[in-house]
Amino acid sequence: MNNSCQTRRMYGHDYAVPGTYEVTIVVAGRRPVFGEIVGTTKAGGEPPHLKPSVLGQTVLDGEIAKIHHYYPQVDIWQVCLMPDHLHLIVRINKPLPKGKHLGIIIGAFKGGISRAWWKLDTTVSVASAADSRPPLFEPNYNDHILMRDGQLENWKHYLRDNPRRYMMRREFPDLFQRALCVTIDGVRYSAFGNMLLLRQPEKHQVFFHRRTDGVPTEDTGLWQNESRRLMAAAKSGDVLVTPGISECEKRIKKMALEQGLRLIHVQADPIGQYWKPERSRFEACAYGTLLILAPWPEDMPAFTSDYARFHYLNHLAERVCAVSHTTDVAVRGLRPAHGG
Repeated sequence: MNNSCQTRRMYGHDYAVPGTYEVTIVVAGRRPVFGEIVGTTKAGGEPPHLKPSVLGQTVLDGEIAKIHHYYPQVDIWQVCLMPDHLHLIVRINKPLPKGKHLGIIIGAFKGGISRAWWKLDTTVSVASAADSRPPLFEPNYNDHILMRDGQLENWKHYLRDNPRRYMMRREFPDLFQRALCVTIDGVRYSAFGNMLLLRQPEKHQVFFHRRTDGVPTEDTGLWQNESRRLMAAAKSGDVLVTPGISECEKRIKKMALEQGLRLIHVQADPIGQYWKPERSRFEACAYGTLLILAPWPEDMPAFTSDYARFHYLNHLAERVCAVSHTTDVAVRGLRPAHGG
């Protein structure tokens, strides 16, 4: 397998030398060939977990172990098998043999699982030409290089929590919507979360400059008064809207998430087909208190400074606040959010 079979996060990085990686491999068409998530997030029930299919059990019992067998320089530190994709935390302990790298290892791993699947699928002849067999996986794979302090532990926790998040989306489907195109006042957004928050009658923009009269705004009486007003409105059921860029905006956003208050977060980072937020925002979506909006990059101007970007996103937040039950909001590509 050549390097074109890898979706790299760091060009120029040597994937043959010691390092730690989180690798994600996705089944073509998101077919749930590895099993199903069972259990519940509700108190007293069996915690969510994967009930593996025959293929899923084959992956867990045999295919994963083959990686270390054929490449003793490599250990698999953690596995998260989900119905339609899998995550691995891969540790390369020693330099790989000449001509080998992470892409070669993952390519062979995917090939082994594919062969096991073809054997189980009676509609596919294993003896047929390789190019005539249906692909099991999407092309390529995704990797994160785990280099920063705490990054490895964050990923371990994320993977352990994956079945619970998956089940939360199933148990609360109306609160986990993903829309690839929501048009508000001529601007296109991708969105994730509770779309009904757009129609709430009372929405308040959270907008603070970084400094007021030369003083950090968080040290002023303006912050004290406005923060009390905004939090009181949110506790009464109103919706706060903010990109959360300045320090004071970040503080309000953080308090809203921690206290389970209604929030629309306008972010610059795009929301793709499989994107999902980090845990605090994810759980807010599960409780129906959060909607995340991301303007399409094509609809955003070219910013000449961070200051211009700050004002543009706050301008969008102001426009979102103006959405009412009579506003024409076009939504296309609405679907339940995928598992992580």
